[in-house]
Amino acid sequence: MGGIRLKMNTLAINIAVIDDGVNEKLYKRDRLSYNLEITHDLTVCDRVGYDQFLPSHGTTCAAIIKKYAPEADLSSIKILDSSSRTGMKAQLIHAIKWCADNSIRIVNLSLGTIDYRDFSEVKEAVDYAYEKNVIVIAACNNRNIYTCPASFEKVIGVRCDLKEAIKEGEYTFNIDCMDGINISACAKHSLKKYDGTEKVTAECNSYAAPMVTAYVYNILRNHPDMCFDEIMEKLQQEANKRNYTECVHSLKSKEPDIPIILVNNSGFDYFEKGLTGKFRSDGFNALCLYENIKESDFCNGYINIRHYSKQQLPALEKSIYNIFNIFEPDILLLSQGNQKNDNSLMKGIMDLDFDIEIRVNDTLAVEVKSSYEIRIFNDFDNNQLENLYSYILELFEKEE
Repeated sequence: MGGIRLKMNTLAINIAVIDDGVNEKLYKRDRLSYNLEITHDLTVCDRVGYDQFLPSHGTTCAAIIKKYAPEADLSSIKILDSSSRTGMKAQLIHAIKWCADNSIRIVNLSLGTIDYRDFSEVKEAVDYAYEKNVIVIAACNNRNIYTCPASFEKVIGVRCDLKEAIKEGEYTFNIDCMDGINISACAKHSLKKYDGTEKVTAECNSYAAPMVTAYVYNILRNHPDMCFDEIMEKLQQEANKRNYTECVHSLKSKEPDIPIILVNNSGFDYFEKGLTGKFRSDGFNALCLYENIKESDFCNGYINIRHYSKQQLPALEKSIYNIFNIFEPDILLLSQGNQKNDNSLMKGIMDLDFDIEIRVNDTLAVEVKSSYEIRIFNDFDNNQLENLYSYILELFEKEE
């Protein structure tokens, strides 16, 4: 978990801002170590022919970093279009890997994706950077839902404090957060422009992350050999001790209004994963909730339901409620399996209201029960999975 420990003492600590470009003269910043652009065809080239005084998102992020870490060496990697502030997944992946291959120690990402179809490939790039001891600090999406890569385990995820519970330059830390966002930080920063005028940044997650990036730089400046886990521990030690829940904006509290499928499987290995994969490959953000898996696999939609409640014996409904609001799925599959433990989270499962109940018995007969009918698929195997999936879609269409 700690990452590979490299001897970094003789190397400058370079921070790369992956964004829409840094226009260095607006806030009178030093020359950039690298000033690059990654084009749509993934060509890495020098960024030229731009207005160095023009305001931009990346320029503001860079100014925040320099406010709290004035000695930092900054680089800019432009992957977002200057007007639409959108980019391609492939550009982000290429930028992260470029940083890992070119001695960048810290990456600031005040951007990300909430599209589950992007998760696996971006995670592979983040894991690649992690193995090369690159520290990635990333902002949560402003909708405050699960965000790639900010919510990933090997990334320092940041959201802003909208309740103004902490002051400029402060942050608070929570190691047991349900959405993977460990830090809530102040996003309002007073920045001085080249003409002497000042700007106060907006309260958004994008402008909370760069302050934390600066603090990571300051930690590494004094302890250049620190690995990821040690940096996280140091951030926790130096955080404002105010309770994290006082600082985060109230997360959405929508009632789940999506189809829920109960799967009681005692006879077919990987049935739930196969069905979940069918939905996801068809463009539905389907999640399968288990109680008996050790680790969640967010990229493929497999979730350990126990992680989403803080109580010793939580209500199943509350856990589903939390998952719905963090991930905003289109469909939930709930794998009951053979839960023998009296303390099982699933013991109240039959009190819930399901749209479809699927029973898989040890004779490989699959029974599908809905409000319309009961249908049985005998001698079930992988070849019948497509037929079952099509049948479920037909049931959903009847509900519309």
